[in-house]
Amino acid sequence: MNLAFLGLGNMGSGMAHCLLRAGHPLRVWNRSAGKMAAFEAAGAVACTSPLEAIKGTHIVFSSLMDDASIRAVFGGPEGVIAHMLPNAIHVCVTTISAECADWLAEQHQAQGSRYVSGPVVGRPDASAQGTLLQFLAGDAGAIAEVQPVSKAFANIQVPMAGPARVANSQKLCVNFFIISLIETMAECLTFAEKTGASAELMTQFFERSFALPGLKGYARRLLEHNSDGTDGFSLRGGLKDVRLMLDAAQRAECPLDLATLIEEKMRECLERGLENADWSAIQEATRVRAGLQAR
Repeated sequence: MNLAFLGLGNMGSGMAHCLLRAGHPLRVWNRSAGKMAAFEAAGAVACTSPLEAIKGTHIVFSSLMDDASIRAVFGGPEGVIAHMLPNAIHVCVTTISAECADWLAEQHQAQGSRYVSGPVVGRPDASAQGTLLQFLAGDAGAIAEVQPVSKAFANIQVPMAGPARVANSQKLCVNFFIISLIETMAECLTFAEKTGASAELMTQFFERSFALPGLKGYARRLLEHNSDGTDGFSLRGGLKDVRLMLDAAQRAECPLDLATLIEEKMRECLERGLENADWSAIQEATRVRAGLQAR
């Protein structure tokens, strides 16, 4: 089965490599052409446009930045949806709004293609190792066809009943939990430093409390003040997700007070030029507020 993968960022590149290792014929596209060289060397077909990438493919994966980039690439007469094969499947692995998922589902239905929301949970190392968690919602028949393929990068798959948007809402809930834990750990470590307690002992407590390797990793990152975003989830992307959470919460009339605080700290960090740091860099805003030197 021929596949296309659009978007080869920190997360998308790992997923695409997993698909190649699983033996799937793959056509790839990325805005920055240089990122496609490694995939071409590994046997993928590097394409100069999204329309070239989806030519003759039955499943199209997209790992783009946000709602706006999704609409720009997939919408309109020159967009991907208008040129997909009849009954072909689009799987969006990006964290997008439920409203954007509704739009995608409607556009695909009108054109005779199928849509699956398939957002993933995990950091880039999990993406490269094929150990992501994936929520899947939308066209039931399409989900059944997608699962054997996406298991190359998501060893845990959770099909969900209901419209495609439910997978996106689920992902926002998970991301809210993760960033809330990061905020709580950052405040605990700052509190320990200010009161003379042991930050190392607090980190060991965090690590014993978590089953997920990613959460253990965040605990250690915070202790070591490692905000390198090279292979992580950027603060810029994190702010996008938090704003999606707040928008969804406002629509649902469900206040997320902690998310409001986190958004403020993310904006403070962006003003300090940390847009490419890992989203756990919000710790630096906590330290500054506590009168400690940012690192």
